[in-house]
This record gives sequence, C-alpha cells and structure tokens, in this order.
Amino acid sequence: MSPGQIAAVLLTGVMAACAVAPGTGAGAPGGDPAGAPGVPAHDGGNTPPPDADDGFDAALADASDAGPLRVDTPAVPCEDSLDVAYVTPQGLPPMALERRGDLVRCAPDQGYTLAAAQSAIAGKGITMTATSGANVYRVLFRTTRGDGSAGVSSARVYLPTVPRALPLPVVVVGHPSEGIADSCAPSSSATSNQDLALPWAALGYAAIVPDYAGLGTDGVQAYLDNHDQAYSLLDGARALRKLVAKGALSPKIVLFGYSQGGGAALSGQALAKTYGADGTVAGVVAFAPQWPTRMNSFGYVSILRNPTGLTIATGLSKSAIAVVREYAYFGNRGGGATPGDGYPAAKRDALAGAANSLCLVPLGGVIQATAPRLGDLVDDTLRTTLLACIDAGAIGCVEPGASYYQFLSQNVLHADPQGAPVLMVQGLADQIMLPAEEAACTIDKLTADGVTPDVCLDATATHTSVVPRNVMTGIAWAQAQVDGTAKPACSSVGMPSCTP
Repeated sequence: MSPGQIAAVLLTGVMAACAVAPGTGAGAPGGDPAGAPGVPAHDGGNTPPPDADDGFDAALADASDAGPLRVDTPAVPCEDSLDVAYVTPQGLPPMALERRGDLVRCAPDQGYTLAAAQSAIAGKGITMTATSGANVYRVLFRTTRGDGSAGVSSARVYLPTVPRALPLPVVVVGHPSEGIADSCAPSSSATSNQDLALPWAALGYAAIVPDYAGLGTDGVQAYLDNHDQAYSLLDGARALRKLVAKGALSPKIVLFGYSQGGGAALSGQALAKTYGADGTVAGVVAFAPQWPTRMNSFGYVSILRNPTGLTIATGLSKSAIAVVREYAYFGNRGGGATPGDGYPAAKRDALAGAANSLCLVPLGGVIQATAPRLGDLVDDTLRTTLLACIDAGAIGCVEPGASYYQFLSQNVLHADPQGAPVLMVQGLADQIMLPAEEAACTIDKLTADGVTPDVCLDATATHTSVVPRNVMTGIAWAQAQVDGTAKPACSSVGMPSCTP
C-alpha cells in the first residue's frame, strides 16, 4: 500500500486554515514537558514542600468571582506563553478529588472572526450559518490517570464571541486517534478539530477539546484505556467550568466525540456517575466510535491467532491500533516494563521508536515496512500466554500475558442505564471502524447494558467523511437533549449484524 493509500485509510481529513486574530499568536509547544511517566498517585508529577503553591489557585478563586457574566474570555489569569503551555508547573499542591480540572496553565491562542469561522467550517465541507466568532485558548488542567495516579491534560478551548443565551451547556469534544507521540497532540495544531469543535463555538457555545493525558504532557497517552480517556473528558468539563465566569455555564454537559473520541465519550457516559463531572451529562454523541467492547475489538485476538498472516492483508488500521495500544499499556501499566516490551525483540527498537515519534499516518507506513507479518507486532511469549488466558481464563494464565489480559478484561465498561442518552452516527462505507465488526457490536453492547442508542446511518460515508457530513445532525440532537425538545429524525436502516 502506497503512502497515499495509507493516508486515505488513516487520515481523518485535511484541516482548513483559519485566520489569526490581531495581537494573538499561534505556535507549537516548545521543549520537552517537565516530569516523567510513573509518578506516584496524587503527586501530580512533583512533590512540593509543605504549603507549596504557585498562587494560581488563589488567583482563580478571586477572578472567577469578579466581573460581568461573560463567556468570550477567561475569568481567570490567562497569561502563559504557548511555549510553556504543555509544561507542568513545579510545586503543585498534592492531588485531591477537588483539584480535578484545576487549571495550571492558560495561554491565549488564535482567534476566529465570524467570517473566518464561517470560512473554516465551509472548508471542511460543513453546511451551516455561523452566528459567532471564537476566541481560542490553550489550557493545562489536572486529571486522574486510568491507574489512579495524578496527571495533567492539555486542551484547546473555544469561547464564542457572540454566545447564545446564558447559561450555556458545557461541550466537551473527544478527538480521534492522532498517534501517541507528543507532537501529535491535537491542541498544538491550529486547524485540528475544526469539524468537531469550531461549529459549536460558531453557534455560540463554549467547547473544550482535551488531549488525552500524556499526549503532549507528562507520561504516555493511555491509548484505548477507557478509564483514562473518560477521565480526561470528564475533567475537561470541570476545567471549562473553572475557566469562565461562574454562572455562564449550566450544569448540563454534552460529550461529543469521533473515533477514539467517540469511544472516550461512551466511556464518559459509563463512568460519569462514579467519577463525577461537576454537572450532569445530558447527552453523548459518538461518531464511528472506537470503543473496546470485547477482547477481539479491532481484530486483536484474530491478530494473535494468525502470526504468519500478512499485516497488509489484515488492514493497517488494525495493526496500528495493536502497536499503539501495546506501547501505551507497557508504558503506563507494565509494572516496570518499557513501552516497547510488547514487541518482538527484533522489532522492538524500530516499532517503539516509531510509535514514540510519529503520528498515525507515517506510523502506518513504518509498520508496513517493518512488520510484514502479524507475528512481528507482538512478542511471541506475550502472544502465546495472552491466548492461553483468553482460551482458558485463570487456568494456565501466566505472565507476561496474565496482567495484560486482566487489563483488557477490566477495560470493557458497562454503559450506565440511568445515565445520559446516546446517539451513534456511523458511515456504512467506513473501512476503519467497520460497521459489522465495531458499530453493530457497540450498539449490541450498549443495548445489553440497558442503553438503547439512537442510531443515524449514512449509507455512503467513510470514516473520514462521517463527521463533516453529519456533524450538524449530531449538534441538533445534542441541543434537543439539553433543551428537552424534539430530536432530529435519522435513518437507522442498513446496519449489519454484529460480527464479533
């Protein structure tokens, strides 16, 4: 498969350029983030001296209580430069539940005039009439990692210059897979998520798009760790609420995600009550969600059982998912392992180096060249012991497969039957999150858990086109959930049966 074909399969779309407001800057993060993976629980990456505090929290409290009720600009200090926006400050107070979502960095970023917002959205192929421009900021907030340790997540925030009637619901956007390297953090791109978040701001809503913890910040992104990703979104809701004036946002929250972000949004639905979100999740919209619902999600067990099979014949998306998830697991939960320990020794340096430095599309090219057989993706001892656990459960389940098997099993969440309603939007021409292998199985899982989702099917949409073709339907559905009005009509005809 050529690089162009790889891009067609994996790339989520070419983003349109946007205007930069006078007096603001846009740039990529500079330098390596402070801290290191494996920080102790509730330490936040630093062990401060007694009473250490950089004064940020006190300033937040004072600023958030002052001034007129507005949502177009932060009600808290926002004076960091973009080159430190991803660097965790030293001397943070010890982590505690009430510190989830605390802002520790805020930097002014680009801005959109009304015309620029309209142009950028139209450039994504979305038909809508913008009513607002947007002021954009990058923030860094505190969160909890999937293993219970403290972490930080960066995010891009869109604040409307002409908001709808206040208070506004909190809109949290889950971004698609970009890769696990720090340079892949979507918030560092001026054009990222213009099809997901900018339409909300252009309609007068405030939206935050968290980078999952460890992506561009301390540690390693816990790719497809349902707890970790959900916590980043739920604490993103807290962070947005702490950023703007008190009273500007209502208690209602919308989780709105695509691909990896769609799975994160579904995980947020499952965990919102137990983890909390400083509000009530009123609706969840998941476009072509990548949600681990079983051991063979994304064909992983099939890969394990066929080590001599050709990687290219299996599909580069499934191979890339396997490579990145193994790197994330061993980088976060491997008990002293290094991120590359899930790969065969002969391929370890090449695959680990590529996963740590490349975003998804070029990573797919390296996998094709470096790992032509499926057995090249997984260390053979890990593969055979993991299969033994899958086939026999606790009987004969030994390391190194036993711990990974336990994680994969516990990673399957149950949707909350008393939680937020769900809309799933799926393209039937999707070759990444296949309708039969993923979407239909996700619908069956949600239904079995007591959450029967609304389903909108687009007969000709691919994984790349499903969002721009249907984002306005998703927004209208979410607005209806927040306002208690009639939901837009959708067709659910044509979904195949689940092929697990």
